[in-house]
Amino acid sequence: MLLKKREVSSKQLALEMIERRLTKSHPKSTYYQEMLNRTRAGYAGEQRVDQEWQEIYLEQWHYLLHDVQLKAEGGAIHQMDTLYMSRNFVLIVEIKNIVGRVEYMEDNHQFVRITSDGKVDGFRNPFDQVKRHARFMRQIFQKAGYHIPIVYMIVSANPKMIMTPSLSAQPIIHVSGLAEKMEHLYKQHQQVCLSEKALRELSKHILKMHKPTQWTLDMKMDELKKGVICSKCDYRFVMQYRQGKWRCENCGEVDNQAFNDALKDYRYMYGELISNGLFQDFFGISCSKTVYKILKSLQLQEVGAKKNRKYIIK
Repeated sequence: MLLKKREVSSKQLALEMIERRLTKSHPKSTYYQEMLNRTRAGYAGEQRVDQEWQEIYLEQWHYLLHDVQLKAEGGAIHQMDTLYMSRNFVLIVEIKNIVGRVEYMEDNHQFVRITSDGKVDGFRNPFDQVKRHARFMRQIFQKAGYHIPIVYMIVSANPKMIMTPSLSAQPIIHVSGLAEKMEHLYKQHQQVCLSEKALRELSKHILKMHKPTQWTLDMKMDELKKGVICSKCDYRFVMQYRQGKWRCENCGEVDNQAFNDALKDYRYMYGELISNGLFQDFFGISCSKTVYKILKSLQLQEVGAKKNRKYIIK
């Protein structure tokens, strides 16, 4: 049973906002674009593995939670790509979307990628990551009075990742082998450790513990363009509101979805509260009556009255 689906991260949403609103001439434009490309690739890999979960038939009762972020008492964050909770065992999955030959030097905990052109890159050791998460999850279960095997594995979402023999003894597979791996885990862990009720309660307890972290942007908001931006013009031109529609005066494109994106951008940049005056300033509309009609049509929750009235962007 899918208990928590995967959502686009706050980091990706923020970087997509930057893509729309940061001028190409800005000294950090390339830096943020490359970061966005990597983030999108990672999310695409996670979705590829999520799709594989949907296609696997698992007759055993279980709960599946994607992108779980838990906070330890000391403040440490445990971000798990996927958590598979069953009555026999708990599985922690770390997803990697790496292209190239991967080597693992176990003695010094080094994870290395070698690209086709011979470039060598070091990565944070994913085995240390999942082991750390496993220790934390074990503490949660023991504190609740339950003892159940905590297992973990790395799943490669990219078929262009070549695993060298140095990884043969490690818990890492390509996504295509996920179904077979699950069969193996159930054969390996045949003892039932939790009742259906206990599993349900513990899974919901983990879900309640989930606290998504917000990615912090190291940039001043006044460096970003205001308004509704035209995607067809590569985010170079601001759209104008004419006769109930947002139109780009450069290419003629009409795109009301761009307005929805702009609302989300405003929320990230300035917070969830917006007034008539703030709307006029950000969206470039000088008529307060027009803005009032737009805000009313959005059916946003209102706080305050008359001149102090503000609207909450969800």
